[in-house]
Amino acid sequence: MTSRGAFLCFALALSIFDPIGWSGALAQEHMTQAVSAAPQPAAHLVVNQPLAGPLSAGLVIITFRTENLKIVPVYGETASQVVPRLGHLHITVDDGPWHWLHASEEPIILQGLPSGPHRVLIELADASHKVLDAETRTFEIPQRPASH
Repeated sequence: MTSRGAFLCFALALSIFDPIGWSGALAQEHMTQAVSAAPQPAAHLVVNQPLAGPLSAGLVIITFRTENLKIVPVYGETASQVVPRLGHLHITVDDGPWHWLHASEEPIILQGLPSGPHRVLIELADASHKVLDAETRTFEIPQRPASH
């Protein structure tokens, strides 16, 4: 199959799961070749501690960067064959039973957590949701004075 044919199959597969139709365009923007026979270097996640200033006011802003993986909102088995590797983050707060997907290179922002200690698990996943790397950040939201 040619690179163009592989991309068309990739875009068709994405359109089934993408009702607004923009993930195919995102994949094409980030795709340099359809499939690579050579293995890609391991993907890594680097997560910083929450920013201290906003944290003191109860707002959690966690910055991160990835190595050897581009964060974009494209998903599925075919998308996991794209070079360079595409993926997203899974975010779990306080060991909760569920997580959400973060598909942007923008910081992770949490608001409304109660005062006290918290834990955020950030998992780097490929387009088929296979976890490639993970980091946990713990922090404490300070007690705020009661408002009158």
